[in-house]
Amino acid sequence: MDIFRNRKGIVLFILSFFVLKAELFAPLVWRPGEGWVDESTGTGLSASSSRDQLNLAKKFEEAKDYDNALKAYRILIRKWPYAVFAPEAQFRIGQCLEKKGDFLGANKAYDRMIQKYPSSSFFEQALERKLAIGNLYLAGEPKRLFNIPMGSGLDIAAQIFESIIRAAPYGRFAPLAEFQLGLTYIKEKKYTDAIATFNRLIDKYPNHSLADDAQYEIGYTWYQASLASEYDQSSTEKAIEGFEDYIVRYPSGDKVEAAKAHIAELKSKSTLGSFHIAQFYERAKNFKAAYIYYSDVIKQNPTSEQAKIAQQKIVQLHPLVAKDLGLPSITSTSNPSPSSPSSPQTKGSP
Repeated sequence: MDIFRNRKGIVLFILSFFVLKAELFAPLVWRPGEGWVDESTGTGLSASSSRDQLNLAKKFEEAKDYDNALKAYRILIRKWPYAVFAPEAQFRIGQCLEKKGDFLGANKAYDRMIQKYPSSSFFEQALERKLAIGNLYLAGEPKRLFNIPMGSGLDIAAQIFESIIRAAPYGRFAPLAEFQLGLTYIKEKKYTDAIATFNRLIDKYPNHSLADDAQYEIGYTWYQASLASEYDQSSTEKAIEGFEDYIVRYPSGDKVEAAKAHIAELKSKSTLGSFHIAQFYERAKNFKAAYIYYSDVIKQNPTSEQAKIAQQKIVQLHPLVAKDLGLPSITSTSNPSPSSPSSPQTKGSP
């Protein structure tokens, strides 16, 4: 009898050990894209069908219990990955993560929805939410580590917009993503990438309502680039070209007046830039180059204050450069005209 009791006690001990072990170690597993996930199908988290599972998860979401809602939606995805309700569950995982402020996690959840269920009615909704998250980062949402801001999130915005374009290059949201990607590049000062993106938008979607805005942004991108250097006139000239193209192609556009104002500003800047370059060469005693740039100032904006000074400089420098530039001799009572056939008509290499 004692032996029987001892054996019974041993069996009960062993059973208790395994039950306790199961309770301690069963629920927590790592899943790529989801992180640490509670696999427990404990009370209140699991239903007997995919429809009931979806409704159960929705109740948690409506109650703003997003943690349990996420667990319930993930249970549905794992138990019924091909059920008709699986795409909605995957989409709602993204929504719950957004509401928790986990925008990167939400973006990944929408990516999973797009990749796993491309024929779903939630496909475009996922793209729309990705666009909204990208716009958040474009507007200033920072990178975060343990919810601590860790610098600009512009590179994340660019990645999100690029992923939308890849997922549906001719879809409804692709032109919007292209445009926002261009704006992101401007903020990152990646001007060449921005211009290429706006040009791509115009080429791929010439009749889209954003095509005229893209043309304006080409001029504006060059305008931003021109501000970075006082002496680099090529960006200024390309900015003027971009704005003039906008006015010609979209004469009824809502940014025509802004484009004209920028052109006037850029022409003034171009004149000032040429004037400063001329002064630089004059100080360096490169009188030939100085003469050419002073002449250019007069041609660019003959009524400007810089043009008046440039005209005086032309008179002073003429005797020093006449031979090298093939200029006619002048008398003390006449002024050389930079626009005459014998005068330099374009900027050349000094």
